[in-house]
Amino acid sequence: MARAPLGRQQLLDAARAELLDGNGHVDLHSLKRRSGLSTGALYHHFGSKAGLLVAVYEQFHAGLVAAIADDTLPTGVAWGERERVRTHHFVDYHFADPLAELLLTRIVREPELAELESGALDRLATAAAHNIRRGQRDGDISPTIDADLAGACIIGALRYGIDDQLRRNPRPTTDDAAARLWDVIAGALTIR
Repeated sequence: MARAPLGRQQLLDAARAELLDGNGHVDLHSLKRRSGLSTGALYHHFGSKAGLLVAVYEQFHAGLVAAIADDTLPTGVAWGERERVRTHHFVDYHFADPLAELLLTRIVREPELAELESGALDRLATAAAHNIRRGQRDGDISPTIDADLAGACIIGALRYGIDDQLRRNPRPTTDDAAARLWDVIAGALTIR
C-alpha cells in the first residue's frame, strides 16, 4: 500500500488552527490528529516543533511583505498618499488574519521567533528608511529628518500600534485603525 505524500502545507494549516484553538500553544498529539500526519512528518519538514512555529511566522511575515509591497500601491501620487495606502494594506493584512494577534503577543516570545521577528523588523526598518529617503528626494519629506532613525521609529510604532489596535475591545474598523496609525506616521514625518 502506497503512503500518502507528507504535506508541509497540511502541517502548517494544522499548526495555525492549533495555535488558534490553543491560545498560542501547539499540542503535538492534537497536531497529529488534526493534520492526519505523524510526528515523523513534522520532523521531516520542520526538524522540530520550534521549526514548525518558525515556518508559521515566516509564512505570516512573507504575506505581510507581499501585502505592503510597492507593486500594490498607486502610482503617480504624492509620497504621503501612497504611504497612507500602504498603511491601510498593513492594517488590512493584520486584521484579516485571525492568528495575527497571537503571533504578535504570545508566539513571538518563543526564543526562536523573537530572534526571527527582530530580523524581520530590521529589514522592514531598512526598507522604511530607503522609502523615506525617496520621499526626501521627491521633496515630500524634510531633508533634515534622519531617515534611518525615522524608519526604525515608524516600524516600531507600526509593530506595537497594530498590536494595540488588534487587542482593543471593541476592535476599531480597519479604516479607523489605519487612520490612527497613519496620523502617527504623518506626524513623525510632518506630512499633512
